[in-house]
Amino acid sequence: MEGTRAEPIPAAEEPLELPAKRRRGWWIPGALMLIALLAFILSRHAEEKQFLDLLQKARPAWLLVAVAFQAGTYLCVAGIWWIVLHRARLKAPLWSLARLSLMKLAFDQVIPTGGVGGSLLVGRGLRREGANPGVAAGAVLLTVLCFYIAQALGVGASLFFLWRRSELSNWIQILVTGFGVLAVLIPMAILWVTGHRDWKPGRFARRIPSLGSMLKAIAEVPPGMLRNPGLIVRGVILQLGVYVLDAATLGAMLRAMGQEVPLSTVFVSFMVASMAETVSIIPGGVGTYEATSVGMLNLFGVPVEAALAGTMLLRGFTLWLPLIPGLYLLRHAFGRGLQAGGQAD
Repeated sequence: MEGTRAEPIPAAEEPLELPAKRRRGWWIPGALMLIALLAFILSRHAEEKQFLDLLQKARPAWLLVAVAFQAGTYLCVAGIWWIVLHRARLKAPLWSLARLSLMKLAFDQVIPTGGVGGSLLVGRGLRREGANPGVAAGAVLLTVLCFYIAQALGVGASLFFLWRRSELSNWIQILVTGFGVLAVLIPMAILWVTGHRDWKPGRFARRIPSLGSMLKAIAEVPPGMLRNPGLIVRGVILQLGVYVLDAATLGAMLRAMGQEVPLSTVFVSFMVASMAETVSIIPGGVGTYEATSVGMLNLFGVPVEAALAGTMLLRGFTLWLPLIPGLYLLRHAFGRGLQAGGQAD
């Protein structure tokens, strides 16, 4: 991605807060689930051969299309922050904000903190673009609000599609229940706290990591920013754009495998898998996402080996491949701060 080279963080700023332990063990259940899924395919000789053939014969043109779709996702996320900065009469290059989005993804994958560390990084990046702490915090919280609202809309449309096809199984209903709780409670909690800035958490709540920092940030958000219908609507549209482009990436991967799957089927499969990822306690939803995506695509008639190949390529493009440029940018923009934080672990 294009953009000006990120400047080092001023020494006067506080270092990013990293957890005492990185909790790498949280990846184990997802990794085991993913290994089991791969073992299931590779243990069946016919499916194994077809799976490997599909990967070898993947059409590069569709992979390039997928790259373009993924670039669009970073621009959509950057667009949410851009409209917040524009409202505060601040000018920031969209490409620079898109680069910040890429760095956030890399930070959250390398150092699992439930998204807290990545949010702190975004807040700092926005302050370097001229935003005051309140505006930066508002941009981060608006992204969270739009994420859950947009995902709820996407999941709702997917459920209607499944209901029309009589494919609304019990396990999907369980996922919907868990997701519904998060999709309602988290946005409501954020909006409630913005209207009760003097609220002090109880002794038990104070043990929640970074809760104090989050409440302090919310108290600095300009009044009305998170209740501005115009900002929320535009933010939700941009977040929906992320889901559409991610689903289009999955569709491109399947096309690369020679599978012509209807866009509605791809979108529904992607949204249900994303819902499973959201309710999963595993960072990045590793294993949970893959199993759900393969299961949904197979439910709609996509061969298991093609569904797995397409899903694995999607995850490579959305989760693993961006780590290379993301870590490079992190090293140059926040290298000293991150090294200091890592030594403190």
